[in-house]
Amino acid sequence: MKKFLLCAAIAVLGISNVKAQENIVKFNPLALIVGSFEVGYERAVNDSQSVQLDLAYSSFNSGIIDYNGFGVGLQYRFYFQDSKDVLEGWFAGPVASYSSASGNDLSVSSFAAGGVIGYQWNWNPITLDLYGGPAYYSIDADDPTFDFGFDGIGARLGLSLGFNF
Repeated sequence: MKKFLLCAAIAVLGISNVKAQENIVKFNPLALIVGSFEVGYERAVNDSQSVQLDLAYSSFNSGIIDYNGFGVGLQYRFYFQDSKDVLEGWFAGPVASYSSASGNDLSVSSFAAGGVIGYQWNWNPITLDLYGGPAYYSIDADDPTFDFGFDGIGARLGLSLGFNF
């Protein structure tokens, strides 16, 4: 069975190196610091554009603060460099996300929409993605005594490591 799995892995890697890389599965290693696991999937829609779906799950318990939550995000990317492979180089595009968390008798939800510019490196099969830009945030809490509401412009930053295929 081990030999079969090894042969299958070699075959998949060999085929993926022949064909252009059109998919990337990514994760954000920095999110683990705050008890969140974020994973994304980017798919090329043509030679210079892609769409990315991000999912997140958060769970944190410090003894004082205890919460769980989820999030979803969407990006559409326009890649600028024709000389690069698809899903590599400078890009810009719109982003939107929604997240919700609850704990300690409090529920918080947030919506963000904005734009980003960034660069994605591709060292087949590993990728590194860095981006940033402005976003409008709307954050609401369900407890009126806890004034956590916020509406305004803030920064949106991202970092992820990925595997392309």
